[in-house]
Amino acid sequence: MKKIISLLFFFSLSMLFGQNITDYEYIYVPKKFKDFEANEYNLNTLLKKSLEAKIYKVIQDDIVNWPLELRQNPCKVLNADLLNDSNMFRNRVKLQFSNCEKNVIFETKGSSMIKDFELGYQDAMNISLKNLQNSQPKEIEVLVKPTEKTVVETVVEKPVQAVVASSNSATPEVAKKAESYSNGAMSFQKIQISKDQFILVSSSSSVPFATFKNTTKSDVYRVTLENGTSTLGYTENGNLVIEIPTSDGNYKKEVFTTR
Repeated sequence: MKKIISLLFFFSLSMLFGQNITDYEYIYVPKKFKDFEANEYNLNTLLKKSLEAKIYKVIQDDIVNWPLELRQNPCKVLNADLLNDSNMFRNRVKLQFSNCEKNVIFETKGSSMIKDFELGYQDAMNISLKNLQNSQPKEIEVLVKPTEKTVVETVVEKPVQAVVASSNSATPEVAKKAESYSNGAMSFQKIQISKDQFILVSSSSSVPFATFKNTTKSDVYRVTLENGTSTLGYTENGNLVIEIPTSDGNYKKEVFTTR
């Protein structure tokens, strides 16, 4: 009877263009969700198994431990987040999947009348996943834009393998090397993903905090922040510096020191 009541109160919403989730092969599921930090209901484990049953490849490692292909192109990976949407009458969850630009491309909700928290949240999770289709991956836009002509020609024929196959022998070694930086509040890993580009990433996020691209001037970079803002960065006394835009139209200097 409880199951019937639960289904009667079921509500699930797919956002506009939500079906684009099926274009992805990889989904990052954090080891714990912000709304369920104690993780006592094993919802991340349930989500992982459910996604794998729908042919998605689930990643739970920090970005520094991702395969080289995904570190070079984090936009191949969707980020899952589970929100607690409960009220005093029902256990409810909201499941969101965001791309590398933090845009939610798919959202679905589930509601359960089961009063027990563990069973109720798990029931709501299962309900929310009912309208999620199996993965049918398509080529996702590459984050790293190779500049050498030979690399571009290879990418046209084999987009996925090109970055690894066409790089010189030093590139894989550079890509695996990670340096630690801190701005005083958070710690970041610097990952060299190509000869002309590197990223700063926090262990708490799969989205790069900042992406640095070489300019024609040594030690000066074009920087794209995680919110899409474009600015400049440079090295100074062995540290990384980013000019952060402020609300009054000026810039503040944020220094990232080596650790």
